[in-house]
Amino acid sequence: MLSYFFALFTLSVTAAYYRLPFWLLSVLWFLTPFVFYKLKFITNTQGIITLFLLLNAMALINIRPIRRWLVTIPMLHGLNNKDQNAWRKFSRIDDGWLTTKFEKNLFNGNPDFKTALLHSPATSQKVKQLFNAIEKQTTTTASAFPEYLASLGLQGILTPEQYDGLGLTPYECTQVIERIASHEPLLGAAVGILSCESAITLINHHGSKEQKRQYLPAFAQAEKQVFLNPTFLYELLENNQSSIEGRIDSEVHDNKTIHGIRLSFDDVIVMGTNKSSVFYLAIHVTDFTNELSKKTKLGTALCLFDTERDDIKVRHGNPTFKGLFQYYHLSADNIFIPLSQIIGGFGAVNQGIKQLYQLQSFAAGIWPAAVSLPIHRSGTLISWHFSHIKKQNSRALLDYRLVKKQLIRQFSHSQRLKLLNQMAMSGNNKNMSYSHILFKNSILDASLDQLTWLRTILGSHAHNIKGENNLNQYFRIKHLSMELDGDSHEINQLPLMKKVALSSHPWYAKEIALMSEPKVDPKLLDRYLFKHMGWVMHQLAKVWVYAVRTSWFGRLFWRRKKRQNFIKRISASYAFIADLALIKWSLKKDSNTEFTGYLATCNQHLLMLMVLIQAYEQQSDNPAEKWLLKQSLKDSFYLSQRALNQCINSAFSRFGALALKVMIFPFGKPFHQASFSPKGDYDLSQVEANGNKPHSILQQIADASKQLSAVQSIEHAVSNATGTALTTKNHQVLINRTLAAGIISVEQAEQIRAAYDAILNIQLINHFGNKDETQEN
Repeated sequence: MLSYFFALFTLSVTAAYYRLPFWLLSVLWFLTPFVFYKLKFITNTQGIITLFLLLNAMALINIRPIRRWLVTIPMLHGLNNKDQNAWRKFSRIDDGWLTTKFEKNLFNGNPDFKTALLHSPATSQKVKQLFNAIEKQTTTTASAFPEYLASLGLQGILTPEQYDGLGLTPYECTQVIERIASHEPLLGAAVGILSCESAITLINHHGSKEQKRQYLPAFAQAEKQVFLNPTFLYELLENNQSSIEGRIDSEVHDNKTIHGIRLSFDDVIVMGTNKSSVFYLAIHVTDFTNELSKKTKLGTALCLFDTERDDIKVRHGNPTFKGLFQYYHLSADNIFIPLSQIIGGFGAVNQGIKQLYQLQSFAAGIWPAAVSLPIHRSGTLISWHFSHIKKQNSRALLDYRLVKKQLIRQFSHSQRLKLLNQMAMSGNNKNMSYSHILFKNSILDASLDQLTWLRTILGSHAHNIKGENNLNQYFRIKHLSMELDGDSHEINQLPLMKKVALSSHPWYAKEIALMSEPKVDPKLLDRYLFKHMGWVMHQLAKVWVYAVRTSWFGRLFWRRKKRQNFIKRISASYAFIADLALIKWSLKKDSNTEFTGYLATCNQHLLMLMVLIQAYEQQSDNPAEKWLLKQSLKDSFYLSQRALNQCINSAFSRFGALALKVMIFPFGKPFHQASFSPKGDYDLSQVEANGNKPHSILQQIADASKQLSAVQSIEHAVSNATGTALTTKNHQVLINRTLAAGIISVEQAEQIRAAYDAILNIQLINHFGNKDETQEN
């Protein structure tokens, strides 16, 4: 009997996995009882009872009039219940621009491993010249910030050369921001936001030819500067319109009738310099008199404003962010702006949400990672440095397993950020869209974690690095990012994930569009609903198939592409849980929306796994880096599994959550937290030492690390001979002792002395702004 049920189950999973038509599965179900009865695996009674139950299921699903009468129409009545109509808040706003093909495949449980995600072109001569200029002027005062932007042309980094800009690519822009941030993180963030997330980029990407000719040369030559204003992107995604209303009106100027928008606004808080004048606002445009359109509501448009030209009241506020910016209060009462001030012209009157979303996605893929990379590099290398020179209980910190694991974890997170930056730039910045927005805050949070881990290793020496690389500025960057987001990122991930689901899922948008019609076609709705159910079962079948393939038994037969199968399993689990969680939320009036944050987290870890596995498969030269990639893969697998588990706990009741966990983890949870405990002696600091290091201290640390790696065998010989671990405090005595005993040669003694002297010669800026000369004391 058990084999009989297993055969029925296997047939069902096979049909769901290969998406076979249900009538074919019905035929196989119908024949199975007869076959097993003939083989004497079941009795006549058992065969009759199971066949009767199977016939009921087959009739219900295959005979459409019965299916509509018993399932579809009662479900439609339930969906139209006023207490269960949260699905009405779902409405698609895009025609394909919200997500990329790569993201859709991952969201739907079909990860695309063929897409190249690693991108690292050579540095152009133009960027090298800009690097030299930045090295000559590594910082600036608050009052000279506008002149600093003008002298280096930083407002026109991405502006085409035909409009007097530098014409750099997004990847080259990342390099420039990273170089500035290596000296002044806050200055790098300010330059990144001004060049990627302001009205300059909006005009560059979406402006009309007239707007580009009027504004871009003025920005590139620093004749005009922009205000930075909160985007309120999540509010626009949730409400599908701006809260600022504007109506179509007309005025007569020079005997010509000019159409435009009449509006008022107050309490618009922006940041800028004393030379800032240009900003943008999202305006919900209406045409009640039908002057320009037959429609009353024309949509949300982004409009340009210039305080030097428009009648806008400007009130000065307090300086902020070390004086680089100042708060301004902007208000206007019943002003008139011509239609030419709509970004892209009147034809883009309903493109405001799209333009703002693409602006945020573009910017989030560039400056957060560029600003954070130097922080990760500084955090890892300075932690490595102090792990060698600092002692606790007469032992070097690096001898403690806990410290070594934490240090390796720092290198792992730094490695992941570098790969994420390469993935963001891959495909000419076209492989990711909404993922950029999800990663924005995660990158900043991970960088703050780096500083926390650094402080954990330094302990009482933490004051030694307060001024080094200006690491103490980084919390201001997080604050600046949150201010410009407008609303809490974590709370408002629900609107974004809803739009992503409607854009990526094969059936959501069709179902919502059909049910929103005045008269619903039950036949079409029946088709959509059962296709959707089949899609859910397909994802569950994929979870079970890959659970078998990745088990210890399955790996005996499917040995190749083990890690790809793991990613496919997580991706299918994500698609399955995301679908059920969003359906449950849309059918329940009061529901915990915390699950969307965990969905977003799992989505990020899935993307990280995609780039990690490509890097792992391509890496063959450096065993230390390959080992670290393997640990990063293990950690990301575990983190994605944990996010899925938290999503289930948050979205479903206790028993429902338990049932779902049994479904997606049939053999238990397969992933465990990475140990970060190396079996060999890997010099991971060389992973960070690759590439250009403009900061001299970090270069010294990287060089010292290289010297220590070269004398590692000599170091072991000295420690074994003396029975004492070699540290910066005792190295002279122990080296002399082993040299006198003839255990090491004179050349070896000089080599190891030079390596330890290289550590001692590194002088970080101390709490008082001076070089610390007493580190070895």
